Amino acid sequence: MKIQFIPFRTGVQPKISSSAVLAISYLILSVVWIMLGDSLAAEVAGNDKVLYEKIQSLKGLFFILVSAVFLYLFSRKLYLGIELSHLQTESVQKKYQALNEAAREGLFEYDYKENKASLNTKMKFFFPADGNEIPDFWQNCQRRIHPDDMERLSREYEEVVRTYRQIWKSEFRLLGADDKYYRVISNAYLIRHTTTNELIRLIGAIQDISDLRSLQNEYYEQKLKHRRALAASIIQAQETERTRWAEELHDNVCQILSVANMYAIDITDHPENLPALGPQLKKLVAESINEIRQLSATIRTPAFDQETLVESIEKLSANINRLKPVSIQLDNGSLNEGELENDKKLMIYRVVQEQVNNIVKYAEASSVEIKLDNTSTSQVLVSVRDDGKGFDPEKVRTGIGLRNIQSRLQVYNGSLAIHSSPGNGCLLEASFPV
Repeated sequence: MKIQFIPFRTGVQPKISSSAVLAISYLILSVVWIMLGDSLAAEVAGNDKVLYEKIQSLKGLFFILVSAVFLYLFSRKLYLGIELSHLQTESVQKKYQALNEAAREGLFEYDYKENKASLNTKMKFFFPADGNEIPDFWQNCQRRIHPDDMERLSREYEEVVRTYRQIWKSEFRLLGADDKYYRVISNAYLIRHTTTNELIRLIGAIQDISDLRSLQNEYYEQKLKHRRALAASIIQAQETERTRWAEELHDNVCQILSVANMYAIDITDHPENLPALGPQLKKLVAESINEIRQLSATIRTPAFDQETLVESIEKLSANINRLKPVSIQLDNGSLNEGELENDKKLMIYRVVQEQVNNIVKYAEASSVEIKLDNTSTSQVLVSVRDDGKGFDPEKVRTGIGLRNIQSRLQVYNGSLAIHSSPGNGCLLEASFPV
């Protein structure tokens, strides 16, 4: 395709053409020869009339020779200039053609006055035409632009023309040769008259971004699904947590208080049984109070502005030891709490709390080792090891405790690994990026 970028008139014209220069130069040479020829011949011949006549007869021949040399030199210079200009023009055309073939965009040049446009090959996919020029270009645009975008583009176009802007960029849907709409971006440069600012032509490119927009939409949809999944996981974890504490209250505290209530009724009906049942009743009430305190300590969120993560885990260990004697060792030598935000500290605390509770309830372990690390890599590493009876991870992977840990880690793009087998204890490894 060949698009000619025709310069518009600015009122400044070339001073003189090459042909005029040649004519004027030849005229000056002739006048000088006529005016100086006779005097020069007389000066050379002196008083010799015969020599003077010979010079006069040869003067015309000399003029022809001088003119021929002058014309040859001038025309050669002019020819070389034309040849160089032709080579430069040909080079520019070849470069433009190569650029046109390599360009990913559809290119167009719109003559505002004539309402016609020149198109490259890729542009003809959106504006089918027999040649490289299409008449009534704006009317064709109105037919091929999506109806829902046309009103907006018309307003933009009128505003660009009215406000003397030089750049117009817009995104819209454009009908292709396959009768499908494509999402495109148009970048146009507006050329105006230097004195009147009147619009003369638009030169621009149209790029198909349908695939890019599709990928962006898929990304946003996936991101939205991920957020919904996270929200669902958080809600599920909260509901599971409520159910768990309800079961703890029902299975432990309520059962103990039910027995204590039976003792109290028996003592009321048979006061003589007070010496035998009174101590038991007191013991049950104290046990209920300890259970409630333990549940309260478990539910309460640590205040990291008042205590460190390590202090919170140590307090958790002390509360557990009041109910069941388990040796809990904490290794925090590689932990740098200053690099962690409070929400991530809370997540570490809940992971440790959840796993330690599972160990106390089900593992029948005598010792627990907790390790925290966030200095060797860009990951926070949390490991909890016990020497309990172990289990098959494939059979208990869907337990409430493990689901709670997985839900919390999922919020921070973390991962969970469980290594255990019957009779060999358990090692839980959780990690998430800092």
